[in-house]
Amino acid sequence: MERSGPPGAGRARSFVGAARTAHECPQAGGVGRSTVSVITSRSNPLIRELRAQLRAPSRQAERILVEGWRAVETAAAAGASLDLLVYTPEAAGDPRLAALRAVARPRGAREVVAAPDVYAALAQVETPQGVIGVARRPSPAPPALLAEPDALIVVLDAVQDPGNVGTMVRTAAAAGATAVLTIDGAADPFGPKALRASAGTAFLVPLRHYGEADAAATELRERSVRLMIAGPVGGQLAADASFARPLAVIFGNEGAGPQAAWSRAGAETVRLPLAHGVESLNVAAAAAILLYRASGLI
Repeated sequence: MERSGPPGAGRARSFVGAARTAHECPQAGGVGRSTVSVITSRSNPLIRELRAQLRAPSRQAERILVEGWRAVETAAAAGASLDLLVYTPEAAGDPRLAALRAVARPRGAREVVAAPDVYAALAQVETPQGVIGVARRPSPAPPALLAEPDALIVVLDAVQDPGNVGTMVRTAAAAGATAVLTIDGAADPFGPKALRASAGTAFLVPLRHYGEADAAATELRERSVRLMIAGPVGGQLAADASFARPLAVIFGNEGAGPQAAWSRAGAETVRLPLAHGVESLNVAAAAAILLYRASGLI
């Protein structure tokens, strides 16, 4: 259930307000004329707000920090509402910024130029590209999307590692999945690490979160969606299995595996062959193979 007043709402307003308190100068180019704020201090209220969100990201946060050219461009191309662009003086000269502005400015995005040492306080990677976007979190995928006759749904059942979650979301997008469902315990696909791993593709795939596996399993079964657990043992080999749709492929927690709710709901199991002595495959690697097979791409 989505909360009507997420903690991120107030912070989102302060992001924009703080941007307006910085020193501003008019800047031409791109789409029309805009005002670009210049920040030279890490103590600036906007920088403090952004750093606070990076330190404690929340699934309830209304606004999301997107770092790097590819991720910000992907979010913008997917129709994400960008409220703010933060970039370094060096990035300001990058030709890609003009294209990004052409999309972001008509949507009301503010712009901030951050001095290199100020931007370094926000960067989450060793070699930052010098651009961060603040976007609104997309609305959850509607339940009706799960009832499509050709649905290919990816379920991340408490997959904890943000890198795995981001990689799996990116694979789901590449394989043409219709939706990705996360179950409580899974890393937030819009968290900083997961979003970097997905290269922004979390904005391309409809996402929906469930507090319990039982609720997700029940909703899928009510819509006549086949349930298929990706497991290391038992069941059919992927080469022999049918991936007829509508289909939900369930990937469990890295250590504990999928919850019992899926077996109770009648899920079948599919596995990949492993060489002698190997117990399991990384969950993101398994997802890549199975989703490409389920989509008919291999």
